[in-house]
Amino acid sequence: MTNVENAKSDIQGFITSGYGHTYHAAYLFLTIDDVPRAKAWLSKTIPDVLTAESWRPDSLNPCGPDEERLPKEYPQHILNIAVSFEGLIALGLSYAALRTFPTELQQGMAHETRAPLLGDTEESDPQHWQIGGPNNVPFHMLLLLHAGSHPDDEDTIKAFVAAVIEGLDGLSVMALEWGHRRLDDKEHFGFRDGISQPYIEGINFYDSDGQSIHHPLATGEFILGHLNQYGLYPTVPAIPLDEDPANILPVLENPRHIYPLYRPNSLKDLGANGTYIAYRKLRQDVPAFWRYIASEVERIDGTISAERMMWLASKMVGRWPNGDPLVSQPDALKNQNDFHYAEDMQGEHCPFGSHLRRSNPRDVLSPLNASDSNTTTAKHRILRRGRNYGEPLFDLSILDDLQNVDQLDSVLRNLDDDATDRGIQFFCVNASIQRQFEFIQVNWSNNPNFNAMYQNKDPLIGDNARAAQAASYMHIPASPVRVRTSPLPRFVTVIGGSYLFMPSITALRFLAYQP
Repeated sequence: MTNVENAKSDIQGFITSGYGHTYHAAYLFLTIDDVPRAKAWLSKTIPDVLTAESWRPDSLNPCGPDEERLPKEYPQHILNIAVSFEGLIALGLSYAALRTFPTELQQGMAHETRAPLLGDTEESDPQHWQIGGPNNVPFHMLLLLHAGSHPDDEDTIKAFVAAVIEGLDGLSVMALEWGHRRLDDKEHFGFRDGISQPYIEGINFYDSDGQSIHHPLATGEFILGHLNQYGLYPTVPAIPLDEDPANILPVLENPRHIYPLYRPNSLKDLGANGTYIAYRKLRQDVPAFWRYIASEVERIDGTISAERMMWLASKMVGRWPNGDPLVSQPDALKNQNDFHYAEDMQGEHCPFGSHLRRSNPRDVLSPLNASDSNTTTAKHRILRRGRNYGEPLFDLSILDDLQNVDQLDSVLRNLDDDATDRGIQFFCVNASIQRQFEFIQVNWSNNPNFNAMYQNKDPLIGDNARAAQAASYMHIPASPVRVRTSPLPRFVTVIGGSYLFMPSITALRFLAYQP
C-alpha cells in the first residue's frame, strides 16, 4: 500500500482542498458522444488536472511551521474530473470491473429504493430534478472548475469555462452549473458555512491558525487505498489482470477485498488514491425560513423582535450567524471552534436537534460515553466542498450586528419572495458513500429520534412535512420549560443529485487508454 505522502501527485486536489482561495466555480456535466475521441481528449487533459501536491514548491520543510516554509503559489485555474457509473459503462469497463463498485454507485442516488431513504420524496423526488433523476439525459463525466481570486472576478471563471468547452472533443455539455463563495462564507439563510471540516492524516498537519493537528481522521476515510478509522483498507473497485494490457494500474494488495475468488496478484487496483463524491443541488427557500422564524417568535413570545428571531434561528442552525458555537457562548458572540458537547449535556445551549449537532455529534451521541461518541462520530464524517448558487435575498452581513436591532427588525420582518432560485451546490468527499454520506442523511438528519429525541428531524435539511409521516418539530431545551416549535416545513429542496467516482491520476490514465 502506498504512503499518502508519496501519493499526493496521484490524488486529485479536490479531495484534499476546498480551494478556498478561489471564489467562483463551474460544474460541467458532460455526455460522451464518441468514445475514442473522448478518450483522446481525456488523455490530453490529464496533465491539467490539479493534484494534492504541495503548493509550496522547493520548500525544505513542507510540513513545518509557516516561518520554515516558502509561501504558497496558489493555482489560479483549477480542473478536476469525476465519472458517473454510466460514464464508466460508456468508457468500456467490463462487467467484471463494474460489479466491484459499491452498490450505491451502481444504483445511483435517484434509485427508487435509495431516494426514499435519503428523504428525496414529494418536491424533492428525483422525478423533478434538473440534473440526475429518471427524466434527464444521463451524464458521464463531471468537470469541476475553480477560478477567480475575488468575489467580483467572474470574468476569469467565465473565460476558463469557455476555453474548456471549446477544447472538448467527443463530449458535449449536458448541463452547466455555477457556484460561488462569499468573503464571509455565509450560505443564503445567513449563517457561516463549512467551518468544522475534518482533517486528513498525512495531508493536514496544521489548522488555519497554524496550530498542530492532534486528531486527524484516518486517510482511508476519504482516500481509497489507505487505512480507515477501523484500521482496515476500504474495498476498492478492481479489474481482472488481463484487462490492463498496458500495465497502467497497480496490483491490488488488499487480501480482504470482496471481489469473488480473490487471489494474490490476480486483480488490478482501479480505486487506489481515488474517492467517491456525493453531489446534491439544494434549493433554499429563504423567505419561508425567516417567515417561519418570525411567526414562531410571535407565537412563543406574543410579539416579534429581531433579537428573538436571531435566537431561534441560531438554535435551529446550531451556531450564531458569524459561525461562533452556541455551546461556548449561548447568548453572545465569541470566536471559537474547538469545543465539546460535554459542556452542554442537556442541549440547553446547542439543542440536540440543531443542524450542526446532527452533522457532527462530537462527544455526545446517546447512549454512548464521550470516548465512544467521538469514536463513532469519527467513522461517519464527510468532507464538504459546497458553493452557493444564486444571489442572496438580502444583505447577509447585517445578521452579524446584533446591536443594530432596528435594522435587523426592518429587514427580517419584511422579506418578500423574489422568485429567484438560490441555494447550495453541495459536494462531499467520502471513501464509503453508504457509511458516510448516506448514514448521516438517514440516521442523523432524517431520524426524528436522533440522540434520544422524539419527532425532531434536522430543521434545515431534514425531509420535514413529509406526507404519511408524523410531523417534525424543533425542540429547544430550556428551564423551566422547553420550547417546542410548530411543525417544521421543508426549507431545503433537492433539485439535482448524483453519486460519482473521482479516480486517481493513474486511474484516469487507465480510463483514457486506447490500444
